[in-house]
Amino acid sequence: MTSILVRSIQLLLSISILIVIHELGHFTLAQIFKVRVEKFFLFFDPWFSLFKKKIGHTIYGIGWLPLGGYVKISGMMIDEKNVSSKETEKNWEFRSKSAIKRLLIISGGIISNILLSIFIFTCLLFKYGETYLPTKNVKYGIEVDSLGEKIGFKNGDKILFVNEKYIPYFNDIPKAILLGNSVTVDRMGKIIKLSLNNDKKRFLFDRKKISFFIKPRVPPIINHVIQNSEAEKYGLKNNDEILSINSESILFSDQLKDLLSKYNNENIAISINRNGKLIQKNVFIDSKGILGIYLKNFMDLDKIFSFEKMNYSFFESIPHGVTKSLEVLKNQIFFFKNVFHIETKAYKQIGSFFSMAKEFSSKWNWDIFWTLTATLSIWLAFLNLFPIPSLDGGYILFILIEMITRKKVHEEILERCTIFGFVIISLIMIFIIIWDIFKVFIS
Repeated sequence: MTSILVRSIQLLLSISILIVIHELGHFTLAQIFKVRVEKFFLFFDPWFSLFKKKIGHTIYGIGWLPLGGYVKISGMMIDEKNVSSKETEKNWEFRSKSAIKRLLIISGGIISNILLSIFIFTCLLFKYGETYLPTKNVKYGIEVDSLGEKIGFKNGDKILFVNEKYIPYFNDIPKAILLGNSVTVDRMGKIIKLSLNNDKKRFLFDRKKISFFIKPRVPPIINHVIQNSEAEKYGLKNNDEILSINSESILFSDQLKDLLSKYNNENIAISINRNGKLIQKNVFIDSKGILGIYLKNFMDLDKIFSFEKMNYSFFESIPHGVTKSLEVLKNQIFFFKNVFHIETKAYKQIGSFFSMAKEFSSKWNWDIFWTLTATLSIWLAFLNLFPIPSLDGGYILFILIEMITRKKVHEEILERCTIFGFVIISLIMIFIIIWDIFKVFIS
């Protein structure tokens, strides 16, 4: 229950930051071009608001419905009696300004979200830098889970190329596979080319949780012995390297997992390497084949794998922050494109607030919080570019039409399209929420 509360608070804070920054973009440019903003609200306020205060010409407030926020700009929508009546236009109204100024005001939210994403990634890179594992240093090949096997990989495969290109860093290989059409691997000296068609990508999109379907293959070294487990009872310790079970040699973690699955309610003989000393233990395996240990992953084995750490000054972090935001945007465009390919089942990954909350850590983690906020910020900018009336992209489309035809779109048409767009978006949101509830509580 505590983890749900922590995730919910993080999500609410993240969304609040994104909304305020987005609306602040519209507000700031409106102020620059001397356009009045009548309302600036975090969250929607149908019927009543939790808080509001008028300062100057603007009412600032917090609504009770956390599905978004808004700024009400003077003269964006006018009363029917004033439609197309230029005599009634005030110089502080939105409709009195030139097309380019109106375009910038409407684009302010999108621009702000893009800048926020870049700023957050820049700060994270400045503080933590980046750690990469060069592909050439993955000397034992890869370990795969059941998903990786369905795609066609096998334990020990060494990835040579994705889409006929060498990927310098292993961190980038999973994403390259998702975006690619083929993978070339070295399988025990034999060069094999695996195709990545939509049927195979379906396995990636259809998974119930995000997991590493490939990772560097590692020796079976104990990272942590679980308290009160059989492993602790029989004297296994952290950093022990398991060499064999019942005289069957073990070189890698995946081999240990496969062997342990064969033994249930049995005593087994384990040979271990403890600081260069060979030790044998007789250990009982329970009915589930669980020994009671966690093994080290490749991130814990910097003595075996040579990582590259890159640190940046603040100004060096800026172009890398831009690159990071562009990478996130590219991934989102790829995902959106695949949503419409039914065979990939990418639509199953669509979610509402329930799905977003699950991405946050169950314990408060600022690194994860800011990374997800930066990701959601660029996602919000992308969605608002869609040329749908009531979204920023819809208004941008009408202004671009005006700039091309040199004629304003009739106010009545604009208003009707906006209402229609709002209804469509509301229905889509309701459908997504119902779909998400179905996934979380039923499937």
